[in-house]
Amino acid sequence: MNFKILKILTLLFFLFLFVRMNSQTPFQIQGVVLNSQTKEPLLNVNILREIEDSDGSTTNQKGFFQIEISNLPTTLSFSFVGFKTEVLEIKNPEIREFIVELRPTASALPEVSVSSKRKIDTVFFEPFSVVDYIFFEDKILLLAHRNSIEKYSLIALDGETNEQIAEFSLKNYYPKGLLQHCTGQAFLVTEKNVREIAIDSTRFSFPKKIFIGDFYLIDHPCVLANENFLYFEQYFYQGQALRYNAFARQLNAQQQSGEAPIPTDSLEKHEFPLIQNEKEIFRLIEELGLRKPWSGDLWEANLDEKILELKESDYFLKGIMKVFYPKLNAPIFQKENELIVFNHFNAELQFFSEKGDSIRSVPIEYHKTRKWKKQILFDNIQKRAFTSFNTRWGEKVQEINLEKGTLKTAYQIDFAYIEKPKVRNGYLYFLYKNAWAGERKLILHRMKLD
Repeated sequence: MNFKILKILTLLFFLFLFVRMNSQTPFQIQGVVLNSQTKEPLLNVNILREIEDSDGSTTNQKGFFQIEISNLPTTLSFSFVGFKTEVLEIKNPEIREFIVELRPTASALPEVSVSSKRKIDTVFFEPFSVVDYIFFEDKILLLAHRNSIEKYSLIALDGETNEQIAEFSLKNYYPKGLLQHCTGQAFLVTEKNVREIAIDSTRFSFPKKIFIGDFYLIDHPCVLANENFLYFEQYFYQGQALRYNAFARQLNAQQQSGEAPIPTDSLEKHEFPLIQNEKEIFRLIEELGLRKPWSGDLWEANLDEKILELKESDYFLKGIMKVFYPKLNAPIFQKENELIVFNHFNAELQFFSEKGDSIRSVPIEYHKTRKWKKQILFDNIQKRAFTSFNTRWGEKVQEINLEKGTLKTAYQIDFAYIEKPKVRNGYLYFLYKNAWAGERKLILHRMKLD
């Protein structure tokens, strides 16, 4: 064979190998696009590839997208009016699910100003950035820092005058946040432990320390308490079913007198009606590749072992699955002798006795708008309920008429993306950082509600 022909064939062979090595089987990627501030899905986001003549895509009503990828590496750009364009580089064919967050642009929002209709006061003026806060007895407890993690402090303010009455340095504590137990106790959450907070005059102390795993397993599911009962929430099927249970705070008369034994499960218990999203439960079972029950009743004993394990397991969904399967939103509060479950899945306010007996229900519609922020702000002193909505210039807070389920007066807040809103004794408290003006500190504010 001629040497030149052999050389050409050899080059063609290596060229063929090179093409084969760099060619890839097309595969699909999928994901969801969220507003980085509100974590809400974004509809009709434009998705373009780096190759101009190739087809792009858009997100659907749930912010979901699917695109076929033929060659790696490649990049996708995500653009939406009023948001900064985000570029996603795809290199690894094994990673096929993505969560993309778009940040609102400063030009999409007006210059922040205090509404002329409602005065907003600054609660804490010191040079701290407030990370978290809770109401404890007649005080406001703040977890705050100046400029670095090592300078975290626990600060107590007088609940009426907002004057600082105590401060404790948390250096070497590695705090994560503050938490209030259903019984009113205040706790400091650190990396490994939860410490009970006590304050005597102007001094802080931590009388009890609990391993963080034990605390969240035993204490934290308690969401409400009164003189007679403690109320615990219990989720099933990765947050797609919810039941509240009431446990008596005291032993019955026979147990107190010693006439009856006190077994481990001796406390009086009452179950509230189950709230469940059957459609999402069945879809979750199918997506996880588990057998679907032959009976329409999800709670019968015909569930196989894997489904039973799924039913009772802790919430473990991550990434895109967590976006598609959020926990049922049905918080519980107490007004006088009635308990109110804000059942947004069944679109009603449900009223119960302390033992979980159904009294009445009131239909609601406020949660059906996309602007709803999926939160209930309950004033435990005045026994009033509020909810909030995104607006063009910020957000608004509206009181819920608990007798009719309708909305009352709206309070406009011309601050974009307030954090940790809470209502106490007729005031709305919240944290805010004016990022558009270059501020770096979260400041605690409050606004009077009529």
